[in-house]
Amino acid sequence: MDTGDESAASAQLLAIGYYRLSGYWYIFREHAAECEASCGCSSRRSEQFFPGTTLDQVVALYEFDRKLRLLVLDGIERVEVALRMRLGYSLGAVGAFAHLDPAALEPSFTHLDERQPVASRAHWLASEHAKWLQNVRYEEDRSKEDFVVHFKTKYGMPLPIWVITELMTFGNLVVLMNGLKPRQKNAIAEMFGVFDAECDGDGAALGSWIAGLKYVRNVCAHHGRLWNRNIVEQFGRLEGVPELAHASGQHPKSRVYSSLAVLAFLTTQLDAAATWRHRAVDLLTDAFGKLGLPDTSMGCPAGWANELIWSPGYVPRADPVPEEHRDILRKFECSSTSEVGHLIDLRTVAERRASAVRYLRSRDQLLGLLVGRSYRYPCFQLDVVQRCIHPVAQRINRALAVSQHPWDAARWWSTANRGVGGDVPMMMLEAEPERTRLLDAAIVVAGHPGSPVRVGDLPE
Repeated sequence: MDTGDESAASAQLLAIGYYRLSGYWYIFREHAAECEASCGCSSRRSEQFFPGTTLDQVVALYEFDRKLRLLVLDGIERVEVALRMRLGYSLGAVGAFAHLDPAALEPSFTHLDERQPVASRAHWLASEHAKWLQNVRYEEDRSKEDFVVHFKTKYGMPLPIWVITELMTFGNLVVLMNGLKPRQKNAIAEMFGVFDAECDGDGAALGSWIAGLKYVRNVCAHHGRLWNRNIVEQFGRLEGVPELAHASGQHPKSRVYSSLAVLAFLTTQLDAAATWRHRAVDLLTDAFGKLGLPDTSMGCPAGWANELIWSPGYVPRADPVPEEHRDILRKFECSSTSEVGHLIDLRTVAERRASAVRYLRSRDQLLGLLVGRSYRYPCFQLDVVQRCIHPVAQRINRALAVSQHPWDAARWWSTANRGVGGDVPMMMLEAEPERTRLLDAAIVVAGHPGSPVRVGDLPE
């Protein structure tokens, strides 16, 4: 290798270090001659450099990698800040201290058995949740942030989840994300524009991506070599997102390219006018292009720059479910056609159970909401003990003509009603006193304009 001017080369080695630079000149070394077939060393490098290799080339590659790390950290920072807010918002909707409540989190994270809450306490002590809480408490105790000091002084401990999410490390944020219940993960994924084939937020995909970004973030924060690194924490479920399907192959996922594609997707979802992906394209095509090295070393698939996610005119896809409908869906726990069929029909043939569910829906007895290509059935209307549709819900569903006006009916069920003291009708089916008051509620019968009709006067 031609090191050029000796004093300049010495300055570079003093500034960067021989060992660190050696990781960058490895690719400029010639391939070792093959040994015996059983040796497996054919991909190794010899001590000889390719003819014409210079130290300036190695330093240029190092400088490219440094710029790449800074760009990646910039993208991750945008995603991380949004995740902190959205995780705090989602879990905070359950309760200000939901992060302390094992029942509010995924059982595999807390080891809580709700059937035996006292006995399972011993298992909780060894859970990931308990370990996470210890780490968070340490961060609470040592924090000197003004907002933490203010909250402790004014309200005392413990800190609510929306304060905790601003305080914890990114690693602990990822642990909590993994400990959320699927519905909470999916709600956060919705906010990031990550959807599955059923039009739900794909919390499993987002969780995998965040874990992958944590790994990449650690590499960047410790100034590690990134450009051709073997990515240990790989990104999953990319094939389900059209813009990222091209990055779902094993080679793109095992190198930095999939990280760049995911960051391009997420930063654009957060802000359609964001320039991060444009800067990424410029860095890879211009700065890296001048090095004369193959971009496959970064995991770039053939024709990657022509993919939609890198297109100058790319616009993020809209939520496949209208915003008004999405807001309504968030108010319900829902079951699928198959799940409702298992509950209300004892026949063993799945198609017959599904047919029974469709019949009840078409006869206005069962509220079903079409989302994408399948129906969701709000669980409030189902009596799991008697294995039937709740009789009062059935009467109201008929009056609301739920097969013709499902979303209007869903809004009625899930919205506070002045006719019953401001309560939400679907919450009133759970206990007898509330059901009695619900029978006194006034309802406008669908298809019959005129004065509202008392629920108790509707036909059974």
